[in-house]
Amino acid sequence: MESYILPLLALAIGISLFLFRMTMKSWEAKSAAAAPSTSASSKSKTSKKIDNKVQLDPAGEARYLANCLRPTSTPLDILYACATSPDMLAITRKHAELREDLIERKLAEKQVKEKTNTMEDLLADDGGWAEEDNDAATVAAKKAAEQKEKEAHQLAAATGKEDLTKLKLEGFDDGVLGAEWVTARCAEIKCWPPPGFKGDLTDPAVKRNVLMTMGRIHARQLNTHPELLKAGPSGMIDKTYFNATLEFRGRVGQLLDAALKMACTLKCYRLAVTILDAIVMFKTGLDEVHDPRYIAQFKKIMADQYGPTGTPQLIFTEKYLGVPIEGHPGHTPPETNDKEAEKNKITKLVEQSKAVTTTDEKMSLVLDVTRQHAESFTKQKLAECAKQGIPPQIALNAYKEGWFVMVRASKVGGSLSKTDEHYGNDHLEAMKAAGNKLYEMLNEETVAAFRAEFAEDQDEKRLVVAWPFEIKNVAQKAGKVAVQLHPPGEEGRYEFQVMFKSMEFLGADEEFTLELDVEKGIEKIKEEVVSEVADKKND
Repeated sequence: MESYILPLLALAIGISLFLFRMTMKSWEAKSAAAAPSTSASSKSKTSKKIDNKVQLDPAGEARYLANCLRPTSTPLDILYACATSPDMLAITRKHAELREDLIERKLAEKQVKEKTNTMEDLLADDGGWAEEDNDAATVAAKKAAEQKEKEAHQLAAATGKEDLTKLKLEGFDDGVLGAEWVTARCAEIKCWPPPGFKGDLTDPAVKRNVLMTMGRIHARQLNTHPELLKAGPSGMIDKTYFNATLEFRGRVGQLLDAALKMACTLKCYRLAVTILDAIVMFKTGLDEVHDPRYIAQFKKIMADQYGPTGTPQLIFTEKYLGVPIEGHPGHTPPETNDKEAEKNKITKLVEQSKAVTTTDEKMSLVLDVTRQHAESFTKQKLAECAKQGIPPQIALNAYKEGWFVMVRASKVGGSLSKTDEHYGNDHLEAMKAAGNKLYEMLNEETVAAFRAEFAEDQDEKRLVVAWPFEIKNVAQKAGKVAVQLHPPGEEGRYEFQVMFKSMEFLGADEEFTLELDVEKGIEKIKEEVVSEVADKKND
């Protein structure tokens, strides 16, 4: 008897499930027909297109940045100015808008998925009649499908066709790290709220940009955090934040370069040094570049990685300041195979020079420079290329090493001439009279701040010349740096303070002094003689 009951019971259950499925399909069709407006509005909401273009204002950006600069600015002040510039905020607001749109799309997809899952649960066969999901063939098929999906995702990301709704978002997907995680970590290391910041952190764009600034200059602590190290490889990071930080870093770098050019145009040595410090801070991920502890750590890292001679340093073997006799500044004698002659190039240059006079158009600062770290850096780069299977030339050609030379001058036993347009005059007034574009951007408060800077001790604060130079060949051991500058307009003995600052490394700055006698130019003597003769005739 029981042998007949079980088959009949199974048949009855099967018929019941079939009827249930048919009933649910009918119900879904009726629901869809009864609420077409809801479906249409949902479709409209999730399919709206956001314009990802941002209207930028380069002139307004430059004006804002220029009026944030002060001789007394700190590196953080400079970085805050870059972070809160109008264009930077406009870009961040657009990122926020795109993220909100992405969240809406993910929510819509989640609702559809939850509804589908609910239906599947209702229709699930929970009788346990078969365990087909556990057989080897099914498991292998699932793994193959997962691998295929992973590869498709990687290809889509590489070709820009990635389904953005698949991105993990902090606050939406569990366990994902993003801006809130960075904020919490910055609070732990006492850099949030941001020190000395006077802006409006209630503005989401301002808050986001300042947070990215803090995150960058504390990258040493954040990038080694165990939670981030774990989340990165598993894909549990919010790309809408971390990808935005890469773009942010590039744009801040451009603004820092622009700020440095402004400081040099205004001839403000103190501000130029501050901006260079900010550049190094932002590149190296440190909040301080003069802290002896950081410098010691940096040198140890360099020595461990590159060897005893791997610490970056420029060695100046010869120094020359003058006017070469051949008529063009920085002229050097012809190349020779004589090693002794090669060694004494600067000596020959001095011998071929004439006395510097007040009427010379230009004079040259020429330096023979040896890069102590060239050989060690080259060996390490080649080893990395071999390990990664990269053609050495690609890595070597991508190398960049920036330095910045700044020159100031003072008159021994006297003061710089107030009428000397290149050394002691009121250069801000001269900029105003000439209709200088940068000066015209400055408001009254900014002009007053720079006038106060140069009111006293101008020889210590005013740049005579500032010049960047970049090394693009990592293997270059030695070279020559030549900088042209105007001679002083008044005879006497002058002292030139030369500063070389690294735009990449800590503890690599070099400073030295050169003295130069300047004679009165012949043309000026003749003009004065003619003037004296004319005066006597008039008498």
